[in-house]
Amino acid sequence: MNDSDILQRTPDGPARSDAAAGGVTLLEQGLWRRLTTAASAEEMSASWGALMFDMLDEAEVCCVFLLDPESGRLRTVANWPEARIPGGALLSAAEAAVEANRGVVRGAIETAGRADGKLMSVASPLAVDGQVLGAIGVELMPSSQANLRAVMRQLQWGGAWLRDALRTEEAVRKSAQYDHAVHALHSVVGVAEQEDFATAGRAAATDLANRFQCDRVSIGFLRFGRTRVRAISHSAQFSKRMSLVSMLGAAMDEAIDQRGVVVFPAAAADEPMAAHRHERLARDHNISNILTVPLYSVDRFVGAVTFERPEGRGFSQVEVDVLEAVTTVLAPVLDEKRRNDRWLVVKAVEVVFNHFTRLVGPGKLMRKAVVVSALALGAFFWVATGEDRIAADAVVEGRIQRTIAAPFDGFIAETFARAGDLVAKDQLLIRLDDREMALERLRLGTEGQRQQIEYDRALASGDRAETSIRRNQIEQIQAQIELIDKQMERTRLTAPFAGLVVAGDLTQDIGSSVARGDGLLTIAPAGEFRITLRIDERRIADIEPGQVGQLLVTALPDRTFPMVVRKITPVAEYLEGATTFRVEAALETGAPGLQPGMEGVGKIDVAEAKLIAIWTRPMRDWVRIKSWHWLGWQ
Repeated sequence: MNDSDILQRTPDGPARSDAAAGGVTLLEQGLWRRLTTAASAEEMSASWGALMFDMLDEAEVCCVFLLDPESGRLRTVANWPEARIPGGALLSAAEAAVEANRGVVRGAIETAGRADGKLMSVASPLAVDGQVLGAIGVELMPSSQANLRAVMRQLQWGGAWLRDALRTEEAVRKSAQYDHAVHALHSVVGVAEQEDFATAGRAAATDLANRFQCDRVSIGFLRFGRTRVRAISHSAQFSKRMSLVSMLGAAMDEAIDQRGVVVFPAAAADEPMAAHRHERLARDHNISNILTVPLYSVDRFVGAVTFERPEGRGFSQVEVDVLEAVTTVLAPVLDEKRRNDRWLVVKAVEVVFNHFTRLVGPGKLMRKAVVVSALALGAFFWVATGEDRIAADAVVEGRIQRTIAAPFDGFIAETFARAGDLVAKDQLLIRLDDREMALERLRLGTEGQRQQIEYDRALASGDRAETSIRRNQIEQIQAQIELIDKQMERTRLTAPFAGLVVAGDLTQDIGSSVARGDGLLTIAPAGEFRITLRIDERRIADIEPGQVGQLLVTALPDRTFPMVVRKITPVAEYLEGATTFRVEAALETGAPGLQPGMEGVGKIDVAEAKLIAIWTRPMRDWVRIKSWHWLGWQ
């Protein structure tokens, strides 16, 4: 067969010589009629395969393959002769044609252009608007390479019929999707405009009834395992005890239990679905056609919608698909309205129940582990006890501190100790300058001798008045001398007791002046300390004399020192943004290495209590204060 033979074939041309084998001739007008009047691409494929097989003299089998939208794999929708199954090579060629979007030939031709006597597979893709939807293929034993090219060209030309059919089906499908989207959009808008669920459900049911020419549309939602009718079209109120309402709920339960659409009466081609409750509803209330579509929201069935129509107006498959699409979109919106319209107590109970169900259900191992850990931790803190301790900033001070002060105005002559030095009792610490006092004493001594001479002269002359005056002046001068002697003694400042100089360094102030009362050095007994703690006002009520604790100073972080509370000063001080009270404590044992002035942290043991009570005490106290402040509760 050559190119001119293919182009000259018409439906009225001569029959193939092997027509008896295939049972098909080009004169069979029925095939062309079926080809032109086919309602779908699959129906057209059967006639197309028979006609193409008749046009190709060397063809062994003609096949039409379409892509399965779910699996994405090719499936054979038509082959001629029907008794001939296409080989793997033809299927492989069709898959390659779909993948590459071009014609594919599988097999070999001799170099001289003659056939080698083996079957060859020829496939051409079916592309619509750039999208490959399937392929057509032929198995044949070509006599020459030219015939093979003619077969490929004939496939490409003949595929136009199937491409048109596929394009038409795609347009119909997109039109149906558009209709679905329009219906769903209008329904969702009508529901979203309503504030409460009752009004939204009634609006949705009435809109669906009007839009799809139904006598009645009912919407129900699951509650405690049974469906309750919540809205009926064109009905503002209805009794939940009505026989119709209870039967509608039973019909909805039937659809939800089967997780599928129930149509009554069912068409012969439909999948078998139990419809006993639908049948009873139709019989008792004289309803001719019923359709129930379950409502699926997020991950579960939440309810159903029942549509009713009169006799003679059944539900076609297209209408079922539309209604199923519309309810699929409406389900989450209605369910959200219903959930938001419930009492807060009901919402809380549902949340707790859902979390409990997820917790005890299968899976969720991480959540189970977290909950078990939290429960174990809570149980531990509920029974575990510990020592309630009050922590506060602490300062180490000498038990007794004496300040060496300037006895009078003067100048520093010498200093023999400074802060950090150990001193003995009566050890000379500071000597003040006494040169002016020595000069003044010398002057007074000379004046005293002169007055003594005058006194002796007055006594010799018997002048009593002069004698009395001179005697008084002599006594006055002697008193001044004694005063200067005392002052000179006080220029030598000594230690009142053996101890440690804890403050003061005058080594750089030799010769400087001091005023009476100026503190020069501070001495504390060595090894005798007291601890001063600043206790926050929130815990001062828990402190009592005699309580014990531990002291940790910054300079010695490797050990603690035991202490006991001795005195609580009932005077508040405001320091660093907090109100504190001064508490004094004494060390129970010796403290080698401890020095006055060291700072650290002291902890006082109050009582043994539960750990959870210790850790939550600040929060509980804050709640009590705020409750008293705002509500008057304590």
